[in-house]
Amino acid sequence: MAIVGVGHAIVDLFVEAEEDFLVTLGIEVGTMVLADTETTREVLDHLSVIKAISGGSAANTMVGVSSLGAEASFIGTVGDDAFGEMYVADLAAAGVDFATSQHGPMAGQTGHSVVVVTPGGQRTMLTHLGASAAVASVIDSGLEDSMAEIVYLEGYVLDSPGASPALMRLLAKQDPARRIAFSLSDRNVVERRRTEIWEMLKQGGISILLCNESEACELTGAKTAEDAAELLSGVVAEGAITLGSKGALIFSAEVRELVPAFASVVTDTTGAGDLFAAGYLVGISRGLQPYQRGLLGCICAAEVISHFGARPEVTLAELVKVNGL
Repeated sequence: MAIVGVGHAIVDLFVEAEEDFLVTLGIEVGTMVLADTETTREVLDHLSVIKAISGGSAANTMVGVSSLGAEASFIGTVGDDAFGEMYVADLAAAGVDFATSQHGPMAGQTGHSVVVVTPGGQRTMLTHLGASAAVASVIDSGLEDSMAEIVYLEGYVLDSPGASPALMRLLAKQDPARRIAFSLSDRNVVERRRTEIWEMLKQGGISILLCNESEACELTGAKTAEDAAELLSGVVAEGAITLGSKGALIFSAEVRELVPAFASVVTDTTGAGDLFAAGYLVGISRGLQPYQRGLLGCICAAEVISHFGARPEVTLAELVKVNGL
């Protein structure tokens, strides 16, 4: 079963800093904020880049899907620059097909995100969308000839011009041969786009919802993941709420299962949710039971938080085989 991800094509620039540095900029630790080039330049003037690596939430997930041995493709847009060339090459090297024309109508500077890693591995992202913001204009063409049976949408896309209408058109098609999964991506995204997200959920086309506890509670107004799951199970067929070191809560109208996290030395939490999503979606494609899907997701998340960068450094298919999945 093929899986296609739709999202922002972003190059991640990793830096390390104390939390006080972010406080002085008025930025909440552990969130993603949209930033202009002046803000990202100011940060980079004060901090040294540890690593530059292709990122973007849905693209990270598709790299994880490919590493697990499943067919993966990505819909997004990059700029006509060196970072754009690097991005396309990195996807190809990871076995992910770039399903759209590489350069969007806003071609120029490829989107980038300064990922500030603070002590304890928490990451804060200052993201300049650049050319990636054109993704809404290529969703229809990217899916036109796609044989994907699962389409994975990152919530960050809602910050792109024209994204809401494009996604609503996709959901309205109600293709019985295709399931649509949606990630809330970030609590700030939920706060900014709560109305659009609820419109999408009520449309009825989303059958799989993935998020963390903070995002789930922000969307529903619930105080706990359990209460949020109760509310969300009324609008989607199934989903998972990740709980950090506590694992993940898998839910549907009939199921509530807590899956424990896998032990890992936390170096950088960037990509934890993205790689959990990879495992969970591949679990669906392979017909695994809900608990096993969550387990697969937790194994993948544990690998990515053990090093800098939001993409796996080992072949996930071999890793999960060692763990009996």
